[in-house]
Amino acid sequence: MELDQLKSIWQNDAAQSKEDAQLISIMSRRSNNPIARMKRNLLFELKAIVLLYGFTIAYYAYAFQGKMSEVSWFMIAIALCFFIYYYRKNKLLNKMECLSCQVKSNLQRQVNTLEKYVKFYLLAGTALVPLTIVFFTWLLYVKSPLKPKSILFFSDAFAWWQTVLAWIVVIGVSTFFVYYANKWYVKKLYGNNIIKLKQLLAEMNED
Repeated sequence: MELDQLKSIWQNDAAQSKEDAQLISIMSRRSNNPIARMKRNLLFELKAIVLLYGFTIAYYAYAFQGKMSEVSWFMIAIALCFFIYYYRKNKLLNKMECLSCQVKSNLQRQVNTLEKYVKFYLLAGTALVPLTIVFFTWLLYVKSPLKPKSILFFSDAFAWWQTVLAWIVVIGVSTFFVYYANKWYVKKLYGNNIIKLKQLLAEMNED
């Protein structure tokens, strides 16, 4: 009886070692594996945020005699949210890339978590569109001394509901197009790599 148990344990250990060897073989392809590509894409986004947002924040902090500093604070808030997202996602990718501490079951759970991060990134990036439009519209109403007779401005020329409806259309159309553009962008940077990673895991399960 004890001999049968020892054989069973040995077979399970051998199967686990084979799975770990397969996993290490996949993840050792550092330059081409999906996790390495996602890390490079994430770093690219971080650099772009630092450069673009940094320039915009500095510009609006000092331009117009500081009268548009609200834009800087708005951009700082968005940048901070991205930095938190970057830290958590990069930490997850580093764990997934750790060959000495990785097993297939852990990797499967981490892939599911990564997929949730990407979906959140898509929705948050899309939600930023109406938020940005509302913010700059409010800023324009507050800061601009001129109130042109446009349907986008509350005035005697148009009923209030026409202006509200016009803004709903502007926000709706903008959000619609940005969502699909953002969906393509996120899929290109992360979605395709997650699909590839899930395919590799599926191949390992078949073996």
